[in-house]
Order: sequence, then structure tokens, then C-alpha cells
Amino acid sequence: MTTAELASREATSVASANRRYGQVSIALHWLIAAMVVVQLCLGWYMNEVLPDHSPAQAQIQTIHISWGITILLLVLIRIGVRLTHPAPPLPAAMPFWERVLARATHVLFYLLLIALPLSGWTIVSLRPAPIHFWGLPWPHLPGMAALFGSPVPRPVRHEIAHIHVFILIWIALITLALHVAGALWRQFNGPRVLWRMTWLEPPANAG
Repeated sequence: MTTAELASREATSVASANRRYGQVSIALHWLIAAMVVVQLCLGWYMNEVLPDHSPAQAQIQTIHISWGITILLLVLIRIGVRLTHPAPPLPAAMPFWERVLARATHVLFYLLLIALPLSGWTIVSLRPAPIHFWGLPWPHLPGMAALFGSPVPRPVRHEIAHIHVFILIWIALITLALHVAGALWRQFNGPRVLWRMTWLEPPANAG
């Protein structure tokens, strides 16, 4: 291999690295994604399969709460990493509307990944029972009594639970479907972008 070829390969490698997310961002992305899928399954199993107010439901709910708080903490770390390490630019060959949609979907995801755990934390904070985070005491969300009164009216609790269980989760599922569909569309109708959030080698025509 000639010196020119080595230099060209090295330049391509550097350019690809500049278009790839950082190692921490990649690890957090896939960890949070897996945890969100598990959390959705736990919520469905808890609410749709197990009998209401049963010991089994209470046990799964405890795991669901701890899992949700863990997701919230990881998302806050992910946002901190994103602020200090901006996302690499999207390929210039991508149509403008696709780039706008991709960025908008990412922002909406971040908002949902904060809103869902916070709304769940709100629900359990409206109850007098203590909150446990993997067996450790976890504080109630402050300001609930001042905001909703004490005791909190039952219609308020039901409305917040409805927003959490139905509205926010359905928006999250639709956003997730759009995100996956967009990544797969780009994977088969280049320029490819999926490699940017993985440890795979970039394609030859990575833009």
C-alpha cells in the first residue's frame, strides 16, 4: 500500500470518527433503549395481566418504580453528555425535511424520557406510602401537597395516571416507531446513519 493510500485511509477513518457518536453516548443510548422496552413490558404486564391490588402486582410495581427512576437518572446523564459532546452532523446528502424530522424526534424523545418517569414519580408521590428505589428510601416529589392539596382528590390522581399510562406512553410508542423506521429507511436507502450509534465499521459511502 502506497503512502498516498495510507494517508487516504487515515483521513477516511478520522472523518468517520467525527461522524460517529462517542463511546459513552453509544453505551447510554442502547442501555436506555433496552431499559425502556423492559419498562413498557413491565407496565403492560402489571396493568393488563396481573389482578389489581394483588401481591404480585405490588411486587412488579415496586420493580417498575425503581426501573423508572433508574431510567430518569440515566437520561439526565445522557443529556449532560449530549450537552458537553454535541451530536455529529447528519449527512449532507440527507434531504432537509429528514434532518429536521430526525432532530425533532430526538428532542421529543428526550422530553418523553423525562416526562414519563416524572409523571410516574408524581403518581407514587401522591400516595402516603413510602417510595423505595431498589430497596433504598426515595423521597416523594416535593410540592405535591401545595400543588394538588392534601389529601389529593381522587379525580386528580386518576387524571395524572391516565396521562402517564395512556397519553404519554402512546406518544412514546409512536415516536419510537418513527425513530426506528427512519433509521431503517436510511439503512436501506442511503446515506446510512445507523452505524453512527453503533460500534460497527462505517459503510464505504458513509455520508
